Amino acid sequence: MKKILCPVDFSKTSTKAIDYAVHIAQRAGGHLSLMHVIHIPVVDTSDTALVANELLDEQMHDAGEKLKALIQFVEEKHGANRGGGFTCNYILEEGLLTDLAERLCKVDGYDLIVMGTTGLSSPLEELFVGSNTEAVVEEVNCAVLSIPANAQFADIEKIIYASDYSAEDKYALNEVVGFGSLFGAPIDVVHVVKERTAASTTKANEFWQELNEDYHDVPMQFQEVVSKHRDEGLKNYYKEANGSVLAVVRKEKGFLQELFSKSLAERMTYQADVPLLVLHGRKS
Repeated sequence: MKKILCPVDFSKTSTKAIDYAVHIAQRAGGHLSLMHVIHIPVVDTSDTALVANELLDEQMHDAGEKLKALIQFVEEKHGANRGGGFTCNYILEEGLLTDLAERLCKVDGYDLIVMGTTGLSSPLEELFVGSNTEAVVEEVNCAVLSIPANAQFADIEKIIYASDYSAEDKYALNEVVGFGSLFGAPIDVVHVVKERTAASTTKANEFWQELNEDYHDVPMQFQEVVSKHRDEGLKNYYKEANGSVLAVVRKEKGFLQELFSKSLAERMTYQADVPLLVLHGRKS
């Protein structure tokens, strides 16, 4: 994960994301781009088009000044572009966030997007920031690390990966291992079952044997957790294991709507201050 894209809207939520993005770029010795996207609705009259163009020019200028200030801050505090081990620039464009992010990942090789998820500072911020994060995860074929606004920044010391024994696990785990190696972070692979049976124990043992063969030199352990609700089991394990990031696989469209509308995101991402690494099990 050497090229990191961090969409910003200058809110407290995106500030949290910048903290994590900078930290990852430092550890990876990579490149970080802070991106701000301005979307102006399509207008169909000459008068409104003129007003829209004037508004766009004003917004582009203001956003450009803010982005320059952010870059200067990252340079002075973290040494970006000044021998601090990583580079940083900004991208300012008009358009749709999902379209631009998809293009940058496909064409320019960005392989991780770090962005804030639903914040708690205001209902308006919650609406726009939360929906943007969901849209990026749904539409852009790239790993996304979402950072809740109330998360307290800390070094990434342990990654919890939620496994369901699917075919996507292997590719996703390769990404998790690469991500964890940046920090020397051990990985706990967790599978939640409603009840432990002879069949589930056999499956768990077989899966752990496969992991041992594939990742014998990686600090990794496997845990089968018993819980009636998958989200509760993950939440409790994450807290008990002092996790730093929860990693999950997005398998199909609608994943984030299901995840964010049910208790896993509400209880973990929003309330429990959990950074969530959403991976794509397969490359499209």
